[in-house]
Amino acid sequence: MKKIILDTDLGSDCDDAGAIALMHRLAELGETEILAVTHCTSEIGGAITVKAINEYYGRADLPVGQYSEKPFLDNEICKRFTKHIMENYLENHKMPKIENATKLMRKVLAQNSDVTLIAIGFLNNYAELLRSQPDEISPLTGIELIKKHVKELYAMGGNFIDLTNAEYNVKMDIESAKYVSENFPLPITYIGYELGETIRTGESLKTASENNPVKKIYSLRQADRLRESWDPITLYCAIRDSNTLFKKSEKCKITFNDNGCVVINGRGKDCYLIANTTDEEVREELEKYMV
Repeated sequence: MKKIILDTDLGSDCDDAGAIALMHRLAELGETEILAVTHCTSEIGGAITVKAINEYYGRADLPVGQYSEKPFLDNEICKRFTKHIMENYLENHKMPKIENATKLMRKVLAQNSDVTLIAIGFLNNYAELLRSQPDEISPLTGIELIKKHVKELYAMGGNFIDLTNAEYNVKMDIESAKYVSENFPLPITYIGYELGETIRTGESLKTASENNPVKKIYSLRQADRLRESWDPITLYCAIRDSNTLFKKSEKCKITFNDNGCVVINGRGKDCYLIANTTDEEVREELEKYMV
């Protein structure tokens, strides 16, 4: 069973919610143990919405952390898919106390081994974890904690088909993406923009309970309420890393330039995923686990 920490930017898009739903379903099936979920913007509605989804799926006690080093993407765009969920949640709950993401990750890592880190947003929280220093939680630095207690990192980021275009998660915080790519001491598997661009999921949510917050989040989209599947693919592959839907590239060194574009150099510890089947087969597989 894979132990995971998920870091998300749920708020400006809805496929994060689909990924979280998939994560909870695979946990119900005994395939993963969710240790914590952290949110990588300072917009409080994102973290509260994560708590609301966790509670709906029967994991109200699952620790939730939030980026709180400085204001970061705390604006109306980042509340598009979370404001309504947060308001409904607070009608029946007190304002929850959300932990600092770095502190939470340090605490969870100090108590666990062979943890898979997953990023479906910007990489600022993992950059802060790498930079973290010994404290009351652990005498180890962030890099030392990762070396001792982490197995790998799966990150949704980069464009591996067009190396001249920067992908959104990288482009919004190029500094953090570069820092993590250059300093993370263990293998990173990247899920590029090209993998989810043509696979639209969310159909199965239409038959879900009206109380399902993930269904509500997808319903805020116009037209068919479907969304490209970058984040669900990332969660699926991080947990089911031996799946046949995607294959890994050869090991290489992956970094980003000052414009946020992917740079691939020779031999290294990292890789990126490559489609290994049809879009329809991937879509059907993901839909099985989004409700």
